[in-house]
Amino acid sequence: MKIGFGLEGVATDHQLASLAALEILRRGGNAFDAALAASAVLSVVQPHSSGLGGDGFLLAKLSSDEIIVYNGSGRSLKKFSADDYLREKPVRGLLTITVPGLVDLWGYVYENYASLDLVEILRPAISLASNGFYVGVSLARAIENIERELSGGVRREYENWYKLYANTRSGDLHVNKELSSVLRRIATRGWDEFYYGSIGEDIVSELQKIGLDIGLDDLMEHRGYVDKPLVLDLGDKTLYEIPPNSQGISTLQMIDALYRESLHKYGFEDPQRIISWLKPIEKIYYFRDNYLGDIDYMSINPHEYTSYEKIPDTPQDLSINTARGGGDTTFFVTGDRYGNLVGFIQSLFYPFGSLVVAKGIVFQNRGAGFSYRRDVPNAPAPSKRVLHTLSILLVRDHGSGKDHIIGCAGGHWRPQIHTRIYENLFIYSMSLEKAVSAPRFIYDYEYEGRQNPSRALIIENYLKPPERIDLEIRYMKSLGGTGLVNVLIRDNRRGVIEVASDPRSEGVALASN
Repeated sequence: MKIGFGLEGVATDHQLASLAALEILRRGGNAFDAALAASAVLSVVQPHSSGLGGDGFLLAKLSSDEIIVYNGSGRSLKKFSADDYLREKPVRGLLTITVPGLVDLWGYVYENYASLDLVEILRPAISLASNGFYVGVSLARAIENIERELSGGVRREYENWYKLYANTRSGDLHVNKELSSVLRRIATRGWDEFYYGSIGEDIVSELQKIGLDIGLDDLMEHRGYVDKPLVLDLGDKTLYEIPPNSQGISTLQMIDALYRESLHKYGFEDPQRIISWLKPIEKIYYFRDNYLGDIDYMSINPHEYTSYEKIPDTPQDLSINTARGGGDTTFFVTGDRYGNLVGFIQSLFYPFGSLVVAKGIVFQNRGAGFSYRRDVPNAPAPSKRVLHTLSILLVRDHGSGKDHIIGCAGGHWRPQIHTRIYENLFIYSMSLEKAVSAPRFIYDYEYEGRQNPSRALIIENYLKPPERIDLEIRYMKSLGGTGLVNVLIRDNRRGVIEVASDPRSEGVALASN
């Protein structure tokens, strides 16, 4: 059981991040201070899932009840070649690197909401990078998987990764002095040193030596931005998500479909419940893959399409260009005694992203999320944001007076995972512990806009699939096979926070009075 109750709390995918965040809260910091501390520690101890070379998004509720969203995703490089991308279809390497936006998100949070000094906030992460930490199961597994991927030979751009991580196993002490130095310079000189100062110059210089066609202007011109949350009004509940280039709208459409298509009438264990979700999910993913992307390239206003019924008619033979792979992401939540609640998600896309390392930083392969088609908003292009799998769900339950922040690691499955947790809490009236641990099912697809795409049902063993279903069934047994969820619930009438971390993960939920 990974549950905690208190006046303040955290839930992350690693015990050291949860400890660091809770300690910040206990020293008088707020939920934003704690979120920065957790984000930095996770960047050190789970470098396969996120880090300074990746992106991040934030969805938070302030003590004033204001809902804020920040888009911390970066663009493709100015000299990115769409022709090369479409020809090579890479999933790793230099061509998949996009400008990292996480540190810019740190800057936004620190300058607008933090209450402690940045040196104090980043001290735990700096210490862990400099003095080392003991490698956990998920990191060790990711390293072994990459070693198998590189067994045919290590390309030049992957040599730094190999030197830093190869042959590292569970329980080994891992040290990253270069990353410690970068974090220390950010703490003492400011977050903008990463984009405008010597850190940025050092990063660009090393990436250029590796062979990446990047300029300092790619970093200097990066800007994340405050956005208006997407809203779905269900009467007794109001739901919020992150707008495109996030896929957050897909979560709202699925939850709306739950009611409009009467999917909530089925019992939790009813096999018909599983089969009844297939068509709505296909329709929602078709909408996502054909209408969403960088907001500057979209022809629709996403705020007008949060309802399932607003999705345009889809062809009988759907062309689904589902985002490739991904899933190595980390989501966490923090809440303080003042009523501030923070949902924070950060990612490299694939495990260890591009496999390109500079200054101890792993750089994301988010560019691999571009479509292989030129006729959609997510078509590849220079200086463009990719359609992102990252999103966060906030549910305000007006009847109970409770706020819920729900998020997960799960790649393009994320809207389905969010919906499973929502169903468990609000349709099947499960406790938070049971809602997070209950078995899940996920629909997956073959990729690249094929007509009549190959479909698969991914199901955890406890659930029974329908007797007749025309698709492959995969039974999940491995840790984290259907996503890693963290949830925070605050009872605003009592001021009590409940936090939960997924039993499928190495995560820990901690709370304090």
